[in-house]
Amino acid sequence: MLKIKIPKFLIKDGTRIKIQPKPLEPIEEKETIKQEIFKKTTEALIDSLKEPDPFIRAISAEVLGRMKDKNAVPALINSLKDHSKYVREKAAIALGYIGDKRAVPALIETLNDENEEVRVTVAGVLGHLKDRLAVPALIKSLKDPSAVTRMKAAISLGIIGDERAVNPLYECLRDENELVRKYACEALGNIGRKAVPALLAALKNDKVRAYAAQAMLKIK
Repeated sequence: MLKIKIPKFLIKDGTRIKIQPKPLEPIEEKETIKQEIFKKTTEALIDSLKEPDPFIRAISAEVLGRMKDKNAVPALINSLKDHSKYVREKAAIALGYIGDKRAVPALIETLNDENEEVRVTVAGVLGHLKDRLAVPALIKSLKDPSAVTRMKAAISLGIIGDERAVNPLYECLRDENELVRKYACEALGNIGRKAVPALLAALKNDKVRAYAAQAMLKIK
């Protein structure tokens, strides 16, 4: 109940006060307004990807990803070629959030980015998107100069689960970095039965025996 307090001196005996409440907007009209606001927000953020300030571009890319609006995908794909590594990284993350596989070819190309952080991010995003189109590029990334990128590529190949990755992942069991060896074993376990021969061979390698055994136990 709405209570309105009116000063006594304004009220005379016998005075009647009528209040005409504003009619509520129909539900359909409310939804239309929400959609219009959402549309304008997306357009404003897409426009902000062209701002001179890389900080604004990076924040805009991140927010677009959180909104998960597929209309932003083409603009975010363009941002993968931004001059700022931070913008490229945020654009890749945003495309992962949105989950539109139209971005896969551009992300594959970005696996060759000059910046390590960008390559690491993209290798992880491609696993999240689970598109087999990325398998050859991720296999190539198993030889990336960055150990973190190699590790992320191995994890993503395990998530995708394509048997083409079995031999390359087995080769990674000789990697100089222990985490790469560990996650290569884990990826083989995620691929499943097709990777059993590789894991059996890995059991003979003292450096990865424990990891290979753990991976074997996950196979059903």
